[in-house]
Amino acid sequence: EGAQIVLEKEIRIPMPMVGHVTSSYFSPTLGHSFALAVVKGGAQRMGQTVYLPMADGRVHAAEVVSPVFYDAEGARHHV
Repeated sequence: EGAQIVLEKEIRIPMPMVGHVTSSYFSPTLGHSFALAVVKGGAQRMGQTVYLPMADGRVHAAEVVSPVFYDAEGARHHV
């Protein structure tokens, strides 16, 4: 949470920031973590990979996806 979002994997100082992570969670249903973020032009970035440089030097990659990323058809509601 709070990680800055950039468009390039290589860390250069300064870097233009396009957003930040507002919250992150582990999902037992998905089997991995997911995060919610504010991303400039997010609707036009669907499917794009963005990067999150961490303080320890690691860089995480993330894909911009729809906010409805699980059961988008609503099939689980119609059992």
